[in-house]
Amino acid sequence: MEQQPFKYHIIALFILSILLFIVYTFANHLATPTRYTINKTAAVYLAQSYRIDPSKSLTLTAFLDESNSRIAEPFDTIPWGLKSQNYWLLMKLDNRTAVSKELYAHFDNPMIDYLTVYQLDNQGQLINTFNLGDRQTGLSLFEYSVPHIEFTVAAQNQSFLVIKIDTTGISKTPINLYGEAEFKDLLRAQTAIWGIFVGVLIMAALYNLVLYFGIRDRVYLIYIGYILSALILMGSVLGFGFYLWPVSLQKLFNLHIVVSNYAIAFFTLSFCTMFLRYHKDKCWRYKLSLILLGLMFVLGFASFFIVEYISSQIFFAVLVLLYIVCIILIYNKLLSGFRWAKFYMISWIPLIIGAAIQPLELTGVLEYSFTTRHAFLVAILCEVILMAMALADRVRYQREKALYHATHTEQTKLLNSAMLKQAYMTLQLNQRTASLCLIRITDFNSLSHILNQTQSCQLVVAIAKSLELQLSKEREFINLDNNLDTYPRIADLSNGVLAFISIKTQSAQSLHDKLTKIRKSLPKHHPVQGFDLQLNYAMGYCILDGESGFDTWLQNGYFSLTEAPQTSYPNNHSKVMPVTMNISLAAAFQNALKTNQLTIYHQPQIDLRSGQTIGSEALLRWPNAPYEQINIEALILLAERTGLINELTLWVLDQACQDIAKFNHAGFFKHKVSVNLSAKNLMIHNLIEKIENTLLKHNVPAKQLKFELTESALIANQQQMISLVEQLTRLGIEVILDDFGTGYSSLNCFVSYNFSTLKVDKSFIIGLPTHSANRVIVKAAIEMAHSLGLKVTVEGVEDVTTQQLLKAMGADYGQGYYYSKAIAVDDYLLWLAENKQAN
Repeated sequence: MEQQPFKYHIIALFILSILLFIVYTFANHLATPTRYTINKTAAVYLAQSYRIDPSKSLTLTAFLDESNSRIAEPFDTIPWGLKSQNYWLLMKLDNRTAVSKELYAHFDNPMIDYLTVYQLDNQGQLINTFNLGDRQTGLSLFEYSVPHIEFTVAAQNQSFLVIKIDTTGISKTPINLYGEAEFKDLLRAQTAIWGIFVGVLIMAALYNLVLYFGIRDRVYLIYIGYILSALILMGSVLGFGFYLWPVSLQKLFNLHIVVSNYAIAFFTLSFCTMFLRYHKDKCWRYKLSLILLGLMFVLGFASFFIVEYISSQIFFAVLVLLYIVCIILIYNKLLSGFRWAKFYMISWIPLIIGAAIQPLELTGVLEYSFTTRHAFLVAILCEVILMAMALADRVRYQREKALYHATHTEQTKLLNSAMLKQAYMTLQLNQRTASLCLIRITDFNSLSHILNQTQSCQLVVAIAKSLELQLSKEREFINLDNNLDTYPRIADLSNGVLAFISIKTQSAQSLHDKLTKIRKSLPKHHPVQGFDLQLNYAMGYCILDGESGFDTWLQNGYFSLTEAPQTSYPNNHSKVMPVTMNISLAAAFQNALKTNQLTIYHQPQIDLRSGQTIGSEALLRWPNAPYEQINIEALILLAERTGLINELTLWVLDQACQDIAKFNHAGFFKHKVSVNLSAKNLMIHNLIEKIENTLLKHNVPAKQLKFELTESALIANQQQMISLVEQLTRLGIEVILDDFGTGYSSLNCFVSYNFSTLKVDKSFIIGLPTHSANRVIVKAAIEMAHSLGLKVTVEGVEDVTTQQLLKAMGADYGQGYYYSKAIAVDDYLLWLAENKQAN
């Protein structure tokens, strides 16, 4: 199984090598334009000199006349600086060929404010004047984006170019002379790299905008902000921005180029902070990041009003702080094992290199060339690509993390019931025979009061490891996961209960004997800080019958645990104890029912549109130790099996009506209470009459009482149940179809039964925002119910996102822990008052 992914890795590496070869070949062609200036391709000789004018008062005549004030050095020796001064450059061209030369002078700085070029003949007479620069008006887009002039030098003749540079920003202006063919090659190379840069960044921005609308993560908006800032900054630096924005707007960007620098720095730090999830930590590093972000925002705004050569020097100082803070943020995450952010770490390499090359080229440390001129652009392009890969890697990690948390317990890191359910669905689909097997650490809840959480988890993991060793000896116990680094046959159901599945066709006695053998082989002692903890285990099992759902299968497994021995008993008692335990628990339960040791808790039901509490569901509780930890569903199943269910239902009905009377006395006259009915309740003699008498006894209107029927209850004695629902409806009592989607319901039940409400089971609601299939099912159920004139109640609402999603789907009522857990009636009355839900 490992060879297939490795084969795909080889294919991916091969594709990468082809792409890198294409990029290398393409880059070689783009990197050559500046090698072919006119002095390298034809017999045209150049002599250069310059003069810096700090007073900005020098005239053309004075510059030409005062030859002693000129420095006869090549232009690459000019000490360009961020100062308020003019630069005068003189270029002598000596064409020693027998033909005239059509030449192009390219001034590679589209951000110059004013660029004036004077062409003189060999006698020093002015032939032509060219006015360029982004402060000039009336120029073409070509002249704005690629400042240049076209002129002719006659054969065997000399010509002079005097260039005056007047700008408040970056003054360095590389000047190259090209023939027509070479100049066209330069334009093609520039256009290609501009097009690639703009195309990649726009596609990246659009793609991440789609991701934002799908994932709703703010980091994608910050990433798009970085891309737009990079487009604005490089559009000004390299000139292609005139093709992206209106001329007036691009001139504004050029005028406030420092603001663009602050913007890209701002989004760089914001992305670093959000991507590395410091906004979740709220530590001092996060606060440091916020302080620097605030500082950059203030300074960026102030740059609108500060001269560019001053504000740019302030920015360079802030840039140092930016790198320091980002290094601190990244280094801390590396120490904490944040390995999934590897692409983001790598993305800083081209950025740092490109950011270093640009000032080194501007200051003359590196020789000007087409490559160095566009190094920062290529660096940003690489960074954007790597950041996109980092975001994809982050999504992959979050998906894997979410899947891991969905399939593993948080404390023990063992598989949870979700993997058990997945195995169940596979077995049911394949119509395989299977048995659910459970092992419970006896008195685990009591042990948890002695042990801390870590020690409790270590105990469970140790037992699971030992159990896994025993199960691995038998082929009948299936793997729940393919990860061999964990315990793939075992699921941790919490509270010291471990589950596994046998697929061997065998008798119950044979399975019982095998589990008994496994139970006896488990550790009897566990050392905890020098204390030898004594351990006992209970076991249980339930055979898959092919009809009941997973919850029922699991519930029956839990119920079998209550029948299992709590300590180690001799073999001759092992078959008797389950029955004894069943009878003793039933006797205790019956006694609790007769002596009013049971109670009713209420869980509110909320109108999703108005936010009002419209009613509650009455839920049975047995608060007396040692029974308070027993699963209530198992108790109800026990009541059904032992004939206590009818007595229990009438008791719950009486308590519910008594509580309704309390609600009315407190002023909640419209508050309704739901009571559960089962198929077994059809056996209650004169059930409708008993319900009416109970309502009269407590002086409660029938409209304040509701009954909930599960789908499974509709299958048995269908005609009797239809009649019961009709009688309840005529009495004024609403009847609700409960746990919709978990049983055997069909569209026929909506036609046959006079339901008022459909109640969607919580198994479809837990994790609804991230479960697309469940969203489709729930929405379809809501629409179907509404089309049939039914209201829809949804249980299992545990967060505001789920509530908003259900509200948008059109659900009518919600119930779940987001509003309140089930609480005693007195506490529930206080809850109603505190939430101001008077009806």
